[in-house]
Amino acid sequence: MTTLSTHILDISTGKPAGGVALRLEQGDQVIASGLTNANGRLGDFAPAPLPPGRYRLVAETGDWFAAKGLETPFPCAQIDFIIPAAADDHYHLPFLIAPGGWSTYRGS
Repeated sequence: MTTLSTHILDISTGKPAGGVALRLEQGDQVIASGLTNANGRLGDFAPAPLPPGRYRLVAETGDWFAAKGLETPFPCAQIDFIIPAAADDHYHLPFLIAPGGWSTYRGS
């Protein structure tokens, strides 16, 4: 069964980014949405099992930084990813954010 979780860390402060709005898209459809908790996490984010296909995980980081009085040229950070047909795994896709940029990796 393929599942998805995420975590957002503001690397400019070294603190989790709680209250960031997230959505999971497949094509033109939003299939899940939510907010990170105080620890910057959103676990079991998508309907399980997540079927094979191409997805986009979008974090509204621009709004989050604006609420903190910080400017960023990036209104959002997004991760495009594919779940292959043979997948039966957990996908943990964290965001490392800062006003000047962001990064990701596949976690465990």
